[in-house]
Amino acid sequence: MCCRIVILVVGTWLALSPAISLAQLPDGLTKSRWAMDDPIYSEKYGDGAGKLDLPGKVKQAADARFVEGLFGWYGAAGISSLGKNGNAMGTLEAGATGYWTSYFTNRFGLIAAVNDQDSYIGGETGLRLQTPTRLAPFVGLGLFAGYADSEELADNDDIDNDEDGHIDEWGEEKTRFDGVLAAIYPEAGVHFWWTPRLRLSAYARQMITTEGRDSDTVYFGGTIGVFSR
Repeated sequence: MCCRIVILVVGTWLALSPAISLAQLPDGLTKSRWAMDDPIYSEKYGDGAGKLDLPGKVKQAADARFVEGLFGWYGAAGISSLGKNGNAMGTLEAGATGYWTSYFTNRFGLIAAVNDQDSYIGGETGLRLQTPTRLAPFVGLGLFAGYADSEELADNDDIDNDEDGHIDEWGEEKTRFDGVLAAIYPEAGVHFWWTPRLRLSAYARQMITTEGRDSDTVYFGGTIGVFSR
């Protein structure tokens, strides 16, 4: 499982390296035309609203309809309690997402979750509806499917489970395959476009699992997405 986590971390880093290298303050701190680096936005608001045109300034400060057609890579981290012992699990996710319209997106990603006893690895996909604005509340629906491993005590099975040359040493553990798990989830959250190409997100999901209602959990996460045309 550690190897899988490392691979996911590296993939997330590679996906987000453009955002890291271009780290800056959010666009539009001193002007309402925040997305002039985008050709569609700059063509629309090239002249800009007049100094006394408050509705016009609010419109150009909020407008994010230019995102239609953007494609991007994202990395995410979160916390939930998918584990059978109920302990919180840290998660990492990396994937691809795109804007079909200015208000509709879909995504596909790989996700790993782990705590001191359980681990999950799998894939997820989802759809979201959002407002076509810079600060964009959204709702969505998604699906997770993967498999689970857990650590259990194995100090009396005549096997060198940790391959250190000693059999049944005190506290020795082994990894056990726990089976397949799937979950459907509604979610709600908010996006903020830091720049015309860099999007930050925070969200909450209600995970409805195939393990029964006692295993359902709430997931909280955050995402950084890097987009291009």
